[in-house]
Amino acid sequence: MPFTPFSLDSSDNLSPGYSMTLPGDKLSELSKLKGVKGIYKDQKLKVLAEPGNAPFRSQSIDDPRNVQDLNGEGITVALIDTGVDANHESLRSKSLVFKDFVNNQTAPYDDNGHGTHCASLIGGEGEQPGVAPASKLIAVKVMDKDGACYLSDALKALDWCLENKERYGLRVISFSVGGENPSDGTSLLDEACNRMVGQGIIMCVAAGNSGPAPSSIVIPGDAEKAITVGAVDDSGVIFELSSRGPTADGVIKPDIVTLGVDVVSALANSGNGYSSMSGTSMSVPLVAGASAILLQAQSDLEPSDVKRIFIKTSDDLGDPGPDNIYGFGALNLTCALESLGERSNRLAKPSLEDVQLSRPNATIGEPVIIEARASGDIKSVTSQVIGPDKKLEIPMDDFDANNIFSARWETSFWTPGDYRIQVDLQGRYGEVDSSEIPFHLDPRI
Repeated sequence: MPFTPFSLDSSDNLSPGYSMTLPGDKLSELSKLKGVKGIYKDQKLKVLAEPGNAPFRSQSIDDPRNVQDLNGEGITVALIDTGVDANHESLRSKSLVFKDFVNNQTAPYDDNGHGTHCASLIGGEGEQPGVAPASKLIAVKVMDKDGACYLSDALKALDWCLENKERYGLRVISFSVGGENPSDGTSLLDEACNRMVGQGIIMCVAAGNSGPAPSSIVIPGDAEKAITVGAVDDSGVIFELSSRGPTADGVIKPDIVTLGVDVVSALANSGNGYSSMSGTSMSVPLVAGASAILLQAQSDLEPSDVKRIFIKTSDDLGDPGPDNIYGFGALNLTCALESLGERSNRLAKPSLEDVQLSRPNATIGEPVIIEARASGDIKSVTSQVIGPDKKLEIPMDDFDANNIFSARWETSFWTPGDYRIQVDLQGRYGEVDSSEIPFHLDPRI
């Protein structure tokens, strides 16, 4: 029975895990072993592109490759894909790191072509430059010559990226692959992508090419904290196969859309040839490159900041407001860069402005009201009562819709002593903020 290890931890690694092949009648036996927390199907992933036609059309949406003055210098982007043809004119002068999980080769190569096309969209030079031509590239080959891999392979690739984050200064990952079927919202890959974001890496992922049916987002496109990208043509019309939301838990996806129809880029193993491809695969590297540009302009941006800025400055398409076809609209890197100089509440990061208790100490049995004033686009605010022998999480509600959230803590049956009251905010686009207040609980008189 073959065992292939991978890691999925919230610390420096992405909980230890293994991929294996075994008969179905052994699943129950395996689930009873000590240390087994869950068993998941190792589903197939594939690249999300098809050949394009490259007709000429007048352009009406912002092309991130047209941004002037910034070029991604000093920013490292990892492309998890089919490899890269480093001898193509668009890429041969790039600062490139190559890791091969398929054939364990050390020299860069691409036996499919998808990876080279995407790599050039991120950082290509020459005739068809990418969005961030001066960025550094890490090409992680995890997809085989047919453009496919297993979920466990993708987890290993993400784990390698996290392990080498500091070594290479990795800030952005372009991940143009997805499951073969719509997601049910339970994938380990979604969880892994969310944890990568938590470690400071911007995850740009594809919505998928399973449209036009609703609820057709594929993994890891339903990862909450990732930037999920759909595809439109250069006149702003949605690509017919671009996957639609909502996700299994009712969240709007994709987050944004950008060019993904008949996109011209480097043709692998041609020397200096170019070809067009269509799919959400093409849209993802454009957003990854745009992320590099934004980081070059302001290096202290967190992944949630980049996602919020892209969403807030996107060009609304389709019906007014966010929807499950175009998300929040088409990427507009020009507006995103201009917004960095704004002092606007519209783009401000959600924050806790004040946290107070109804009393600094109490006697057991006396209720305590926890109150927090917050600003920005808020998903949830919760409070934690952390005591000598137990803790309790209490959801906080904004009853009057005035951005003041409150919760009531009943102190009966709690132990006297010193406590910490912690309030945690989660923003709509993955932002977090936290504040803590000391508290003392006295015994009954």
